[in-house]
Amino acid sequence: MIHSSEYQLKEEAILRKVVESTALFTGSQFFKALAKSLAESLNVYGAWITEYDEGNRRLRANAFWLGDDWVSHYEYDIKGTPCEPVIDSQSLIHIPDRVIELFPDDPDLPPMNAVSYMGIPLKGADRKILGHLAVLDTKPMEKRNRLQAVFRIFAARATAELQRLKATQQLRESEMKLRRLLEGATGNARLSDAGKGIQTITIERDHPEKEACCPGNFKGIIGESPKIEEALARVRQVARTNASVLITGETGTGKELFARAVHQSSLRRDKPLIRLNCATLPANLIESELFGHEKGAFTGATAKRDGRFALANGGTIFLDEIGELPLNLQPKLLRVLQEGEFEPVGSSKTVKVDVRVVAATNRNLMEEVKNGKFREDLYYRLNVFPLNIPPLRERGPDVALIASALTEKAARKMGKRITGIPEREARKLLAYSWPGNVRELQNVIERAVITSPEGGELTLDHEFPLANAHKPEGQSPCTNIPRIYTQEELGQLEKENIIRALNTSNWKISGKNGAAALLQIPPSTLSSRMKALGVSRRFVNRS
Repeated sequence: MIHSSEYQLKEEAILRKVVESTALFTGSQFFKALAKSLAESLNVYGAWITEYDEGNRRLRANAFWLGDDWVSHYEYDIKGTPCEPVIDSQSLIHIPDRVIELFPDDPDLPPMNAVSYMGIPLKGADRKILGHLAVLDTKPMEKRNRLQAVFRIFAARATAELQRLKATQQLRESEMKLRRLLEGATGNARLSDAGKGIQTITIERDHPEKEACCPGNFKGIIGESPKIEEALARVRQVARTNASVLITGETGTGKELFARAVHQSSLRRDKPLIRLNCATLPANLIESELFGHEKGAFTGATAKRDGRFALANGGTIFLDEIGELPLNLQPKLLRVLQEGEFEPVGSSKTVKVDVRVVAATNRNLMEEVKNGKFREDLYYRLNVFPLNIPPLRERGPDVALIASALTEKAARKMGKRITGIPEREARKLLAYSWPGNVRELQNVIERAVITSPEGGELTLDHEFPLANAHKPEGQSPCTNIPRIYTQEELGQLEKENIIRALNTSNWKISGKNGAAALLQIPPSTLSSRMKALGVSRRFVNRS
C-alpha cells in the first residue's frame, strides 16, 4: 500500500518534471514537451492538448502523444466523445474505467483500446474555453484528488501558453497598425544626441498628464532597454491569463510595479489588487492577515475580520517577499492555489475565493527548497510563469531616463524648478553600479534636487559615490569618469558579442549550449537582434 507521503513525493517529482521539460520551449515545441511529459508522468498511454473551435464544436490537437509516437493532424467533432461533457460542463471529467461502454459513439476509442480517460477545459481569464487537455489509458486509471491536482498544474501551463500565443498575435496586429503613428514619437524624458556622448537631459512639462512609461503604458515603469522590453513583453503574455506569476529580482528593481502591471493589464483590473509583505508582520499574525479570523480566535481578536484573500476575491493578491512566509503556513497557501479555498483562523467554515496570485522575492527559492526552508510543491505552483526583473546596472541608458523622471517628480513635490540634467552629471549616473537599483537612484536624485540651485540644472550631491563605478577594460584607474559609448559603438559591440556566441555554439541559436543560452536571452530575442544588426552566416569565425 502506498502511503500519502509517498504520493506527495511522487507528485512533487512530477511538478518538477513539467517545469523542467517545458522551460526552454514555446509554441508547438512547448505543447509537445508538455504532452509527452504528462503521459510519462502519469504513466498513461496517450496525452493530447487541443484548441477549441467553438463555432464548429471541434477540437484540433496542438500535440498528441500516443503509445510511443506522435499523432499528426488530429482533429475531431466533440459530439459523442468524452471530451463533450468536459467542454459543456467546463469542468474536469475523470472516467476511471469502461470509457468505451460509456461513449459507444466515439469511433476513435476502440482502435486505441481505451479503458480510462481524464480531461479538463483550458479556460482564459474571461472563462472562455480556449482548448482542452486530456489523457487516456489502456488500463483503469485510479481516481485520486492529488492526481487531479497535478493534472490541473499541467492544464495551467497549457492555458498560459495558449494565452501567450493569442496575446502575441494580437500584439503583432496592433503593432502593425500603430507603427506608422508611433514613428518619431518621443517620451517625456529623452537624451539629445548632438554628435557624441550624452548631452543635457531635458525635462518636458507641457504634457503633465503623460509621468513617462514604457510602450504599453505600464504606469511607473520607465525604460527602453532590451531587457526591460523583454520583461514587459512577458507581462503582456501572461496578464490576461489566470496563471500564478513569480517575480524575481534584486531589491529595489521595482517588482511591485510589475505586479501592478500584470493586474492592470488583466481582465481583473476592475477588481482589487491587494498587497501583503510577508516580511513585515510577525509570524503569528500572517495567517490572520492572509485568511482573516473569527471573533475571539486569539487574544486581541475582539471582532471578526476578513483577510487579504477575502478582500482580493475576484481580483489579484500580491505576496511580496514570499520567501519569508513561515513554513507552517505554506501548506495553507498551497491549498488556496490548488483548491481556491481556506478556513479563517478560529473557524471551521470553508471560504471559497477566486484570486489570482502574484508573488515576488529577491531570494533564490530553489536554494530555499534545498535547504528545507520552502516547500517544493508550493514553489512550482507559484512559479507557473516566472518573471525576472533586470537590475539597473544592466539597463544602460534607462538610468538617464529614470533619473529625468525622478528629477521632475521630486522637483514638483518640493515646489522647485530644475531645468535638466547636464552631461557631466549624467555620466556619473551611468558610471555607477547601483547596488540598490531604482530605490537607490531615487534617493540620490531627491538629495540632488534639494542641493541644486533653484531654476538651474541638477547637481549631484558632492558625496555621491564613484568608487563602485564601472571601469571598462583598458581604462586608466586614475580616470574618474569612464568612457561613454555612442549608440553606434554600442551596436557594434553587441554585434561582435553575438557573432562570438554564434561561432562558439556552431551557429546553434536555441536549446542547451545554444547562442541564446550563452547570452542568457530568449532565442526569439536573439533572432530579432541578429536581424536588426544584420548578422548572418557570412560572419562565421570572424571573431
